[in-house]
Amino acid sequence: MNMTKGLSLRSMEIFVTVVEKGSMSEASKHLNMTQSSISQHISNQERLFSTTLFDRTVRPLAPTPAGHTYFQYAQQVLDQVGIMWSTLQKINIVPLNQIRIAVIDTLADTLVPELTYKIGQILPKGSIKITSGQTDDHRDALLNRRTDIIITMDPMIDVDNMERHPLYREPFLMALPENSPYQADDIEQLYDKLPFIRYSPKLPISRLIEQHLRRLRLNIPHRFELDTTRAIMPLIAAGRGWTLTTPTGLLDSRHSLKNVKIIPLPFTNFHRDISLVARNKELGKLPKELAHLCKKHLKNVALAEITKKMPWVIEEIKFF
Repeated sequence: MNMTKGLSLRSMEIFVTVVEKGSMSEASKHLNMTQSSISQHISNQERLFSTTLFDRTVRPLAPTPAGHTYFQYAQQVLDQVGIMWSTLQKINIVPLNQIRIAVIDTLADTLVPELTYKIGQILPKGSIKITSGQTDDHRDALLNRRTDIIITMDPMIDVDNMERHPLYREPFLMALPENSPYQADDIEQLYDKLPFIRYSPKLPISRLIEQHLRRLRLNIPHRFELDTTRAIMPLIAAGRGWTLTTPTGLLDSRHSLKNVKIIPLPFTNFHRDISLVARNKELGKLPKELAHLCKKHLKNVALAEITKKMPWVIEEIKFF
């Protein structure tokens, strides 16, 4: 006799949820399923076992004696499946002989040394490859299996089978020369006197800034286009222009900020989110562990340095 024929772990999980929630309607909300679909799963199990699992004459819905017995066994089975899943994921990490991580360029100097050290502890054997670069390149590398984990502006919500760990949200701010005569209530005065330094249009951060400026109907002329905050800040320190950037963008060029003034935006604020993304269920708990590590390091170590220059900004940075 084939006892597993027609037996489904998903149906078992649905049955347990109905018992725990006390009704099919509440279970449907919890499981994001239609009530009719849940009812069909229950009916299929009753036919499979040739018994009634729920007393439908009472409210809240209650299991019959057979249903109560099934509930106890189903809980044990699902618990064991959870343990099996966790164990297999841990086993899957052990034989890794290489881990490849790509970090958004503005966080490279801040995170790469810490990631290298910590991953070396988590995975004492094998090689660790960490690269930096641009968000669009990292997306392509993850999709084409040239890297395993990316830290990025792009959470890749349009791609199935990815696990996403939001790290933090940070505001955009304005960076301009220390001795600039700019007044917060007159942005036109600023760009009449100093050119706007723009990030290269191929970069996601540039596209985000330009979209926001268009929403505000601000057509700000620019003279320079550069790829990195590290390249932009020396120009601003020398009095050659101004830009819009982010706190962690400034971390990348923190040694060039001596003659740079950082102020909140004089118009509607906007932000960017940074996430850690990996292919789903391929690396066990490693992506989650690294996400926690990144947040802890940025919050407790790296941002402490940059907020000395702009203490007001720490309240606007949200760690997920």
